[in-house]
Formats: sequence, structure tokens, C-alpha cells
Amino acid sequence: MNVSLPQLKAFAAVARQKSFTRAAAELGLTQSAISRSVRELEEEIDQRLFDRTTRQVELTDAGEHLSQRICHLIEEVEQTLRESHGTGKPSQGTVHIATDPVLSSMSVPMWVAGCRTAWPGIGITLRDRSHECVLQSVRSGEVDFGIASNPVACDDLYCEPLYMDPLHAVLPAGHPLAARESLGWGELADASVLVLDHNSGVQPAVERALATYHVRPGALQLLGHFSAIFGMVAMGLGIGVVPSRTQAAGLAPAAVLRPLRPQVNNNVMLVRRKARSLKPNAAAVWDNLRGQEYEQGQMKKAG
Repeated sequence: MNVSLPQLKAFAAVARQKSFTRAAAELGLTQSAISRSVRELEEEIDQRLFDRTTRQVELTDAGEHLSQRICHLIEEVEQTLRESHGTGKPSQGTVHIATDPVLSSMSVPMWVAGCRTAWPGIGITLRDRSHECVLQSVRSGEVDFGIASNPVACDDLYCEPLYMDPLHAVLPAGHPLAARESLGWGELADASVLVLDHNSGVQPAVERALATYHVRPGALQLLGHFSAIFGMVAMGLGIGVVPSRTQAAGLAPAAVLRPLRPQVNNNVMLVRRKARSLKPNAAAVWDNLRGQEYEQGQMKKAG
């Protein structure tokens, strides 16, 4: 069977417009070209697709069935082709990025805004996923690259550091330790410690620190988002351990953030497949994110 995309597009336009004349206007073709494409399609599949009268055009049963199955697929094919056309040019097309909801609530909005300023012709689509699903989305090619916290080294993924975010303690403002400029990890012993769960990728860094400094919390509660940790801390229900950048997303007035010593970092990394190079537009966004973080680091040093 030899069916072409122009034939299917002509059919879909006539099905939408219920008119060969209007379909021709929609596609910028002559009416005879539309009629010829539809006729060739009907001959190829050996089915009449339209009942034509002098007043109107109606789909046959075969045409209705084909319309339901094919019209939305044509739109997806055309969208994919438009995006593929732009992937050879760093300033065009769409870049798909996977990240977890915690990172999306902190730095991602700033990064996307910076990319839009630098590359206004590039569209960025974000996929919020759990930590493991971010890595799986990269492996499967569903996204161009991912942003993840503390990804484990593996053979099939290339990880490049984006920034290091020191872990801080979150305490109720009235807590005796809140007056300190910083806290030692040992001061978390016997406390109810609130930590981000495995979906963010932060949990392993916290648990390694607790083990390294021989800290045994009274209880270790795992929560899905730092806003839940902030809320529970504000109510006096424990001491949180979070990356320092969570403060920028809104710390409850009844809570304070204090550095933990010795410093332990949450390492946020860009992640892509080792065996595949990035599309030019994805490489441009990747480099822009690194550039934004470098500039931010330089400003901190200068300040």
C-alpha cells in the first residue's frame, strides 16, 4: 500500500471542513489538487471516503472510521516533524527535561526564565518525575536530559555537576538551638528528624551524613516535599534537614534555617545518555543552565 502524507492531509482537511473548496483554502492548494489526492487515496485503499453532492460533502462509514483513527495522528506527525526540523538549529524546536518536584519548586523556574531570555525560539517542556523516573526517562529517550540530585554513577548515563547545595537544619524559631549560627550533626541525636523521601534524591545524602557522624535520631520521618517539612517544623513536630535553596521557595515564619557542620552537600547534576549526543537545541539549554549557575556562583563570591 502506497499512501502519502499529502493524501492523508487532504482527506483530513476535507473531513474537517466538509468541503473541498474550504479544504483547499486551508491547505493553500487548488481544489483540483485536493480532489486528486482524495481520489488517489480512495483508489489506494479501495474505499469510497466521501459522499459528494452539489451541496455538501459527507463522510461514508469508511471515511468516518478513517477520520477517527487518522486525523489526530496527522497532527502529531506534523508536530513531530516541526520539532525535528528545529532540532538541527540551536535556536529552534522543543527541549524536554525531566526533574523532580522538589527541584521544580526551587531553581527550575529561574533556569527556564533564563533560557527563554537567551533562546526565545526554544520551547522547554518539563516533566515532573520521581528521582528514579527522572533517570528512567533519560534512559528511554523520553526526554533530552534530566536534572537530578545525587544520581548514582552508572555505565549508561553521563552526569555533570550543576551546583552543590549545602544541607541545612530547619528548626522552630523558639527552639533552644535556633539561636546558634550553625548546628553540628550530632545535635540531631534523639530528635525527630524530618527528611525528604527517595522521590527527590536527597534522602541518601542525609542518611549517609547521619551514618558518617554516628547520629541516631529519635525518629526519622520521610516526607515528599519540603513545604511539608516546613509546616511540621513550624508546629514544633521535629527538626528538618533540607537543601539550603529550599529557603528561596518560602520558609514558614515560625521556622529558621541553620547550616549543618561539617558541611554536607546535595549534589544537583545534569544527566544525559552516554551513547547519544544532545540535539543542538538541547545542548544550548544544557550549556545555558551551566552558565546561569556559574554566574550565580561568581556573584556569591563577589558578594
